[in-house]
Amino acid sequence: MDKKDFRETALYLRESLNKKDVEYTSRGICEAVTELEVYKNATDICLYMHINNEVILDSLMNDAFKNHKNVWLPKVIDKEMNFYRYHKTTKLTEGAYGISEPESKEILSPDEHTLIIMPGVVFSEDKKRIGYGGGYYDRYLNAHPCCHTVAVCFELQIFPDIPTDEHDICPDIIITDERVIY
Repeated sequence: MDKKDFRETALYLRESLNKKDVEYTSRGICEAVTELEVYKNATDICLYMHINNEVILDSLMNDAFKNHKNVWLPKVIDKEMNFYRYHKTTKLTEGAYGISEPESKEILSPDEHTLIIMPGVVFSEDKKRIGYGGGYYDRYLNAHPCCHTVAVCFELQIFPDIPTDEHDICPDIIITDERVIY
């Protein structure tokens, strides 16, 4: 199977999940993130706005605010993704691919205290990742190697091995509803 086949299979499986189960399981995944040292030590938390039955990060966002961490959301401008500051009062507008983006002007300057929570479509046991195919996270992380990364997904998105390209960046840690992969 090639990347496209893995993507189609994983998206089909993820879309078949019950919405209530996704909400419940997402809370457990987010709780597991908050227990990581890399999360506890981070001052800047980069999240994403969920689409297509992805892990919902609302409880993680609430925890970050409660613990006085800076929250950042991705915004795509001219095929380039950056993270923009998000407050509870920040207006969200529809952006690239129909995903909500913050109307903030403040762009993150990442450092070793930055944690990026990565979405993805397919992952492997050895932490390889296939996203939606745009390469936004790969380019961002290649330009900012100081960032720590945690990918979150459902166990059904994990395969023993998947094809990747040389430019694909693997997350440091993957958290599913069943385990943590270091």
